[in-house]
Amino acid sequence: MALALCASFGSVDAWRASFAALAAARAHGELELVFTPEDGLLVHRGVGSGSKASGVPILLLRLPADVGAFLDAIEWPEVYQRYQEAVHAAGDAWGVSQADATGMRVIDVRRAGVFDTSPTVLPGAVWRDPARVAQWADELLGEHAVLVYCVYGHEVGRVTALRLRSLGVNARFLNGGIDGWQRAGLPTVQKQVLPSKG
Repeated sequence: MALALCASFGSVDAWRASFAALAAARAHGELELVFTPEDGLLVHRGVGSGSKASGVPILLLRLPADVGAFLDAIEWPEVYQRYQEAVHAAGDAWGVSQADATGMRVIDVRRAGVFDTSPTVLPGAVWRDPARVAQWADELLGEHAVLVYCVYGHEVGRVTALRLRSLGVNARFLNGGIDGWQRAGLPTVQKQVLPSKG
């Protein structure tokens, strides 16, 4: 969830501050943290605000409440479970099988810590920080097709593909991620030959 909050709000602290400020501005009602499938981001939304925006609520605060205590008591495993379900439902249409992962520009979007400890990447891949998609998406505009992959083809790859698609990039994610690729006996290369950029 920290990666998702950072990608959507800049940092976990910025998310907390934004959530608290919005709650303070509303005297009553409900405030939600919502996953928006059309762009793969998390946003705040007041329930009953008249907004017709789509989205999947993953966290709900009933106002008035002690917002600080509420934020400190969040059951993150439950929130993450709802987030996972929303991401999987939204991203399923953009998955690519190993057999169909040809002729695309390949981007490794594993979390920085995971990428740093891994010795291998897919052939031709370059690493980009999945929390900073908006900062590097422009370099992919005009590409015929872009394939992003994470470790298992779960939230990181799916959300990155959704975010890129919302920014005009023809992006897909690799079903099974690099883990499934390696288990299938498909080739990888040593990371030392990889030019990386954050």
